[in-house]
Formats: sequence, structure tokens, C-alpha cells
Amino acid sequence: MNISSALIAANYALTRRLGMKGLIGLALIIFTLLVVLVVTPRFQQYTRQLQLQTAVQQTALNRDRRIKKVAPKSIDQLTQFNDWFPTINQNAGDLRRVLEEANKAKLDINKGDYQISSEASTEFIKYEVVFPVKANYSTLRSFVAGVLNAVPNASLAELHMERPAANNDMLDARIHFTLFYRGA
Repeated sequence: MNISSALIAANYALTRRLGMKGLIGLALIIFTLLVVLVVTPRFQQYTRQLQLQTAVQQTALNRDRRIKKVAPKSIDQLTQFNDWFPTINQNAGDLRRVLEEANKAKLDINKGDYQISSEASTEFIKYEVVFPVKANYSTLRSFVAGVLNAVPNASLAELHMERPAANNDMLDARIHFTLFYRGA
């Protein structure tokens, strides 16, 4: 009896004893064992490499965090930081850029509330600008992004949106920007 006839006989005996479903199940078990024995070690090695890379990057990140947490070492650094902010004289130009961004976004600004304030504990002047507007979401998003990109000393303090009706895409919004300037 040669090998091929022995395999045919074994196949027939297994098929008769286990049935076709049992034979498929046995093949799946054998396939799973092969995967576990051959593929799993490769994945474990790949996982170890990723863990080592992650540890190296985590160490570098923690080192960078420690460096950045260090307080300014001299008054010159604080002065340089303060000098990055414009003076209040640039306020009219900044407001002009805000209105230009509204025109680019096709947003009608009919009214605005403006307030200037300064706190004794800081060297900065805050200029608060609030615009009540009616527009769709994409127009509001475009306007806010445009202002924040065009006026680097501006921050979005508040964005409040309300939809007056469920079937209406127009929003009643209140956009509140704060523009920061260095004191004189």
C-alpha cells in the first residue's frame, strides 16, 4: 500500500466517522493551530518593536515636557513674550480685518458690542467684541476660522448658537471674540 492510497483510506475513514461537517471542523482546528504556531510569534515580535518605539517616544515626550515646564529664566523672555502682542493702536486695523473676514464669509454684521478692559495684575488690555448674527453653520464656521487665522491676537471666548425652528437651517448666533493687546 502506497502513501496516496493510505491517505485516501484515512480520508474515507474520517469522513465516514466524523461526517463532512466534522471534517471541516477538524481542518479549521488544524489551520488555527498552524496560525498560532507560525503567525503569532511574528506578531509578538512586531508588538515588542512597537512597544520599544513607544517607550522611546514617550521618554522623548516627557523630556520635552520637562523642558517646557521650566519657568522663564529671565525678565528678557517675559519681555519678548509681551512684545509679540500688538499695542492697542492696532485695534482699528484688527477690527477692519474682522469685518473683512465677515465679508469673505458673506456674513452680515449689523451690530456689535465692544468693550475694553484692563486688569491691574496683568500687562495686557482686553478688547471684547460680541456680534449677534443670523447665518447658517458653514458661514459661521468660515467666519470664526477666518478671524482666528487673520488676527493672531484674537481668541474665541464664546460661540452660542440656537436654531429657532427644527426645519430652519438659519441659526441665531452670538460670537464673542477677545482681542489681546499689550499695555503701553
